[in-house]
This record gives sequence, structure tokens and C-alpha cells, in this order.
Amino acid sequence: MNIETSTAAKQDRGFTLVEILVAIVVAGILAAVAIIGIASLTDSGGDSACEASRDAAKTAATVHYANTGSWPTTFTAMTSTSPKELEVPSGVTVNATTLVGDNWTLTLTAGSGNDGPTFACS
Repeated sequence: MNIETSTAAKQDRGFTLVEILVAIVVAGILAAVAIIGIASLTDSGGDSACEASRDAAKTAATVHYANTGSWPTTFTAMTSTSPKELEVPSGVTVNATTLVGDNWTLTLTAGSGNDGPTFACS
């Protein structure tokens, strides 16, 4: 048996400790980047949901005004009519002046005089 062949065969049997550690570090960095990316998607999803609910509430307030001649002062006024002027998605909690979803809140502020209500996302 040739000594050079025997030594070369032993060296090609697997990864060194340094190579394994480098692979673990690279995998950890990629995982951290992915987690940060997913977290920002969740935040932007909440923002989009609030904006969509705000647009629906503005439309419902206009419908309420057309039906009753007065602007709504609460979300309850728009969700208790038959048919409902504002249809709230499942998982959203309706309070008098707030709609609360996952990671967002839509607040209604009643207008004064002939001004309609304003809506703010947070």
C-alpha cells in the first residue's frame, strides 16, 4: 500500500470543524434575515388591514348619512342597522368609537356640525 494514497484517503473523509462552524454561522445569518423580513411583512399586513377598514368605514359613514340625514358618531351606529352599513370582518372587535384588529386599531372621531367623522389608524 502506498503511504501517499493512504494519507489522502484519510483527509477526504469529511468536513473539518472550521467548515462546519462556518456553515452554522452562515445558516444563522440567513435565519436572522428571514425573521426580520417576516416581521416587517406582518407589520405591513396590519397597516393594510387598518387602511382597508378605514376606507370601508368612510364609505359606510356616507351611506349612513344618506340613509338618516346625520353623520354616525359611533361604529355601533353603522353596524347595528339592517342591512348593515359597515360589515366588520371576523376577528375584529367593535367598540363604540374603535375597531380593534390584530396589531391595529381604527378610531372614529365624530365630526362637529355638518362635518363627517374622521378615522385614524394606529
